[in-house]
Amino acid sequence: MEDDTGVKSGIVIGLLQNRAKEVGMAGFDLRSASLHLSQYSETSSSYQNTKSLLQFYGPVVVVVPPNKYAPDGLVGISELVLMACGCFDDTKVVAGKHLIL
Repeated sequence: MEDDTGVKSGIVIGLLQNRAKEVGMAGFDLRSASLHLSQYSETSSSYQNTKSLLQFYGPVVVVVPPNKYAPDGLVGISELVLMACGCFDDTKVVAGKHLIL
């Protein structure tokens, strides 16, 4: 998303998918301190709903859990940043900048 001046917003997106192909998305806008939550069934094998939402929000950072099924866990992520995650069951999450789907 862009504001009236054409500057991209400072949105950080967190994505999570369960075994039933339900996707949870949390978007936090750093500029307005607003939180946007979504949960939906991803019916397309190409993740079209998720791609559309990511394109709409235009996040500066996308945080995703590590993918144990992907080769090297690096599917379309240009930069990896490991982050400690003490509030969750997982011990690490991966933050991907410029996520390419």
